Amino acid sequence: MLINAHTRTLREATSAIDLSVMTDVSRHIAVSSHVDIYGVGGSAMLAEELQGRLYRIGVNTYAWAEVHAGLTSAAIQGPGTVAIGISTTGRTEETIQMLAEAGRSGALTVAITNNPTSPLAELADRTIVTSIYEQFLQPDDLSAKHGQLLVLDLLYLLVAQENFDRSSGKLAASARAVSSHRRPRRTAVTATAGAS
Repeated sequence: MLINAHTRTLREATSAIDLSVMTDVSRHIAVSSHVDIYGVGGSAMLAEELQGRLYRIGVNTYAWAEVHAGLTSAAIQGPGTVAIGISTTGRTEETIQMLAEAGRSGALTVAITNNPTSPLAELADRTIVTSIYEQFLQPDDLSAKHGQLLVLDLLYLLVAQENFDRSSGKLAASARAVSSHRRPRRTAVTATAGAS
């Protein structure tokens, strides 16, 4: 039953994706001087996930889960920046406040939500829908995050493709930087070596 729910959510997320909006947002992110990502509660994990991926390919990105810090960052945004609010329901007050503040400061605002008619979606310049909206969807639905992660993965890949050389170079540099902190792979034990 759980696998069926996850599979259904991924199919719904795929059918809800508007590739033209995703491409437009990815282009803005790729050339932005700064990207803020706002998400609280369960969406904070998603904001951090996207932040880590974008930062690793050279996009100046910060994730904010605490509303005072997020509002402070939002207030100093401006043209050429992007602000992303992530909320499954689109009704999380703190996320709405942070995205609204960034919009007043001149940032391009993006809502990532399951609900295209939510307050978060209505205030955003662009809306990325992560699932087919169901009125009675529970925010704690175990499968909801899988659809959202699929959308975030696609957004990350589209941004990376906008400047493939830069993205590849940054990924290679970051892999080299941490390589000494990874243990080498174990060599396979041969059948004869184990025989006595």
